[in-house]
Amino acid sequence: MLGAIGLFIVNDAMIKLASEGLPAAQAIGVRGVFATSWIILAVFATGLRSQAYHALERRTVGRAILDVASTFTYLIALFNMPMALAIAIGQTAPLMMLMLSVLFLREHVPWRRWTAMLVGFTAVLLVARPGSDGFSWWAILSLLATLCSAVRDIYTRVVPQHVPSLIIALSTAVAVTLTGMGLTAVAGWQPMTVEQWGLLFGASVFLAGGYHFMILAMRRGEVSFVGGFRYASLPAGAMIGWIVWGQLPDALATIGMAIIVAAGVYLFRTGRKARAALPPTGQQPP
Repeated sequence: MLGAIGLFIVNDAMIKLASEGLPAAQAIGVRGVFATSWIILAVFATGLRSQAYHALERRTVGRAILDVASTFTYLIALFNMPMALAIAIGQTAPLMMLMLSVLFLREHVPWRRWTAMLVGFTAVLLVARPGSDGFSWWAILSLLATLCSAVRDIYTRVVPQHVPSLIIALSTAVAVTLTGMGLTAVAGWQPMTVEQWGLLFGASVFLAGGYHFMILAMRRGEVSFVGGFRYASLPAGAMIGWIVWGQLPDALATIGMAIIVAAGVYLFRTGRKARAALPPTGQQPP
């Protein structure tokens, strides 16, 4: 999950830069063409070509559709608001995932971890500050994107285990690409500069890696535990925002980010202890 977060943050920064002079659908579609190419190469390199048909299975396609909704709502919001704010709003995802994992996956979550997640959510409010000038309709769209992302990640668990993670990533990349290029065909193609091509090419490399790492994390880890590591995107996003746009969070936002990171560290520690207490494989707890 940490690897996926790092890759996605760099990808977000690059596509945000490229989108400053491009329609959103075109930027997403072009990046998707490159990302799909990388994933296809990985499928061939790992000998999974014969299993590519799994990309058309019902549950794999269902996850891809959820990813299309998540990708477009998030990126359109990101293109129209400060990166740090979009990322901060996205930190409601672990809380949403926690509730969804209890409702649909019947995971047991101790009250202390619930408390840590609620503290993290409260700290997000310090960063996003509803009612401020930055909390606009784009912020609401970012919240919708977060909900779509949480549902997508939970739904990843119902995709059959025999479907390779790379094939799931391929299905997702193709769906996003077709949607972006389809919308571009309707709206019309806008000429691109060499810099824009380069940014979208680079973003695709990070996106492809992020797809694969995220799927591995969600399929093999406890959802309510793994979800806590999304908090790492806050300091990473703040650093990228400072390096690229010269934007630094103010004191209140910094305090909120520190609390969120502390909550994530607590979830890591309690999750590790919970796994250590589990009985050996093949035995059932009392």
